[in-house]
Amino acid sequence: KSVGDLLDAFFENDHVKAALAFDAVVGNFASPYAPGTAYGLLHHALGELDGVRGAWGHPIGGMGSITQAMYAEAQALGVEVETDAEATRVIVENERAIGVELADGTTRLADRIAANVAPKTLYLDLLEDTHLDDEFLHRVRAIRHESATLRINVALGELPSFTCKPGTEVQDHHAAGIVIGPSFTYMERAYLDARRGAWSDAPVVEMLIPSTVDDSLAPPGKHVASLFCQHFPRDRDWDTHRDTAADAVFAAIDRFAPNFSDAVIARDILTPPDLEERFGLPGGDIFHGAMTLDQLWVNRPVMGYAAYRGPVKGLYHCGAGSHPGGGVTGLPGRNAAREILREVSRRRSDRA
Repeated sequence: KSVGDLLDAFFENDHVKAALAFDAVVGNFASPYAPGTAYGLLHHALGELDGVRGAWGHPIGGMGSITQAMYAEAQALGVEVETDAEATRVIVENERAIGVELADGTTRLADRIAANVAPKTLYLDLLEDTHLDDEFLHRVRAIRHESATLRINVALGELPSFTCKPGTEVQDHHAAGIVIGPSFTYMERAYLDARRGAWSDAPVVEMLIPSTVDDSLAPPGKHVASLFCQHFPRDRDWDTHRDTAADAVFAAIDRFAPNFSDAVIARDILTPPDLEERFGLPGGDIFHGAMTLDQLWVNRPVMGYAAYRGPVKGLYHCGAGSHPGGGVTGLPGRNAAREILREVSRRRSDRA
């Protein structure tokens, strides 16, 4: 079922429906009336914060504080963590993964390898074809990446003053997720314009201003904001259109918050190719594979290999390309860790 059909059955107000529907299409190159998009709304309600189901939160210090906390816990447990150590090849001997080769030519050997990269990156770039059968490779190559996401980070001299709720002092809405996408018609147009090969002059935008709840992110009186913008297909000349696309986003926001563009001190534009190059997201896909029904559950990453392991023994996948998919839930890693521990336990039992 589409998220549009689902919400039409329960709500009358266009603004309420559109606000709820955003979670179904965020990072998803789809119309709100595309079949299966109702799952996207469910997926984003799966998480919890301090026991509150479906709640969202902000880590003080920014998203990096999550990985810093993980690093501190890992160190306390005696785990050795290396950074600036790009893995370029999974080493396989006797049909089993035994380690990785790094960009500097050195190797790291291990009994088991857990890969957090996208499945296409793991199986098409880091493994030699000779270790994988043709049917499996065909399924991996068929994984679709359809995020069409443009990200813009901005520094602000003042908070946006919205026509519906004016003021540049911190108000409740400044500390919430602000969605520029007032109706299904608006969202549908943004999608269809992008499908035609361009982007809409009225894109869908989610604005988050974390400095309203975390004063460590900006100097007094200043703010930072992130803009999640849709839909901006990867297949464009982004070297030419980078600033044009950002200007279209700013113009869309200005219609609702007229002071926004003038308040911008600096901006950092991340196009789909930027997201791929900088963060290893194929096609700029934040989910490591489109979150559509044919690529979920037993089909994630591909049919027959949804149990966090592929055809190579000792090699596991634990990132967003695994069940249940993207989002900062930690569930793919947790589930993969449980599978690894089960296998370790079985091997010990077999030797006993």
